Amino acid sequence: MAGGGWRVALDDVGAEPAGLALVSFLRPDVIKLDLALVRDRTSLQAAGVVNAVRAEAERSGAVVLAEGIETEQHLERALAMGARLGQGWMFGRPDALLPAGMRPLRLRPAAPTVEAAATEPARTPFAVLAAASGARRTSVPLLASMTRQLERQALLLDEQTVVLANCQHANLMNARTRRRYETLGSVTALTAVTGVGMPDEPAPGVVGTALDSDDPLADQWVVTVVSPHFAAALAAREAPADGRSDEVGVRGRADPAARRLDYVLTYDRQRVFDAAGPLLEKVRPMTNGTVPSPAAADHRADGALLRVAHDDLPDLMLRAVAVASNGIVIADARLPDLPLVYVNAAFLRITGYAEAEVLGRNCRFLQGSDTDTSQVHPIRRRILAGRDVHAVLLNYRRDGSAFWNEVRISAVRSADGEITHYIGNQLDVTARVDRERRTAYLAHHDGLTALPNRAHLLEHLALELRRARRNGMSVAAVLLDLNGFKAVNDRFGHAVGDSALVWAATRLRSAIRAGDLLGRLGGDEFLVVLAGLPATDGAWPAGGESSTADETVRRVQEHLHSALADPFEQDGSALRISASSGAALFPRDADDPAALIARADAAMYRAKLRTR
Repeated sequence: MAGGGWRVALDDVGAEPAGLALVSFLRPDVIKLDLALVRDRTSLQAAGVVNAVRAEAERSGAVVLAEGIETEQHLERALAMGARLGQGWMFGRPDALLPAGMRPLRLRPAAPTVEAAATEPARTPFAVLAAASGARRTSVPLLASMTRQLERQALLLDEQTVVLANCQHANLMNARTRRRYETLGSVTALTAVTGVGMPDEPAPGVVGTALDSDDPLADQWVVTVVSPHFAAALAAREAPADGRSDEVGVRGRADPAARRLDYVLTYDRQRVFDAAGPLLEKVRPMTNGTVPSPAAADHRADGALLRVAHDDLPDLMLRAVAVASNGIVIADARLPDLPLVYVNAAFLRITGYAEAEVLGRNCRFLQGSDTDTSQVHPIRRRILAGRDVHAVLLNYRRDGSAFWNEVRISAVRSADGEITHYIGNQLDVTARVDRERRTAYLAHHDGLTALPNRAHLLEHLALELRRARRNGMSVAAVLLDLNGFKAVNDRFGHAVGDSALVWAATRLRSAIRAGDLLGRLGGDEFLVVLAGLPATDGAWPAGGESSTADETVRRVQEHLHSALADPFEQDGSALRISASSGAALFPRDADDPAALIARADAAMYRAKLRTR
């Protein structure tokens, strides 16, 4: 742009949700929403994209552009998503003067906004947010998805998160909503919901507060999420059906699908606090300053309410820990070197130690020569910082045998926030790690011969070709096929045939050069990749003279054939196994792995015909 500097516009934002992570780094001036966001049905993924785009637009002032607008419904969704510019046939067909494929861009008015001060009682979340930025109008499905997306974000935060919500009326909290808030209540410092007719505990672990029907919040839809590192607030109210928003309530529309709401979404931390304040003022006082949770010691049995006495809880909890099936240890954070002060029976069973042998020691005594120190050092830093730890370490039992230990460590704090102890949860996951390693091994190796498999060979060959292109060297592919191997299977059975393949693989491995790779392509076919060969001139040498690369390949082929010269001994019988081979050179014969192997296969086939 002459004289105006550069501007950045991002296209198809939301087509790949993972790409949203980089939007802030690009500092775009224009964010163009992907076509599917305007046209497809509302989903949590779409809501997540919209929330992220709105947050970036609020932070940086970027303009949001929506494309593919062809109907009033598309336009409504685009405006609800924060778009200020729009493209689409609704604004006009492509102009004949424009080049083919180009369409005019029309500036559209912003979504309907509401002057909060004139129509909204002071100090409600909607009034607080709308005073700083105009509200936008949307439908219930999109607003519900945006709300659920914020709730899902709250689940990913730490235990210091506070979720405050207003549900307008208790009858709008259906079973699915209660389940979501039960989950939130179990992982947050406080989850509270207000609303007309709201019970004291609308879901386990959730603080409920009933509002009067004439409360200004009665017609507002609000969710606020605040943690030490995240803040978001969404507030909405019923849009006016006749131009008077203050006379239309949530129960004033017979058809929920026809409902329209004006909403404001912000990620500005101070504005979120301002919006959450009116909700927090409504939350009923909590007994003894505590929050009810699913772990509270209330249970119903035979219709009667049973309560575990508070004085009995420590003994009950200690007995529960003692009989737990996973190893549990407690270390004293106030003493030097964090000594163990408690271990349960499962820990002693897993490690083989006696209690007297471990109490007073730091748990690093489980480490050994093969324990990965690159994992141990970060664990210590996280522990000292009071952060949770989750790791899988190679540890050692008392008898010296190794086992894989899945460790989870959490800090225990006093009432004033001081870390007093660390509790470690330990589980022997050796069988799981062995399965995972075996699966990873078989992904790249042949289960019979233990040679690299086809996938590994192709990956290695592609890597060597990339290196050869950079340094101007050659790469050869040598393909071998065992002659008459089907007759071995037919005569002696597949068990003998498998033994013969293992024998052949061992013999061939002994014949290749250091740095070359031998693998099994499948059946009785083997492939050798020879890298770092001298460059070729692109044509066969005149007069039949071999280049240095060809000489190396020929010598390797001779060694491979010689390796199979001795007979394969099986149950007193000596079986003669031979092979035919063919080779191809990069870049002279082919330029990619598949073509190179195909040329080697053709050469091998010609060699096989000559031996018949």
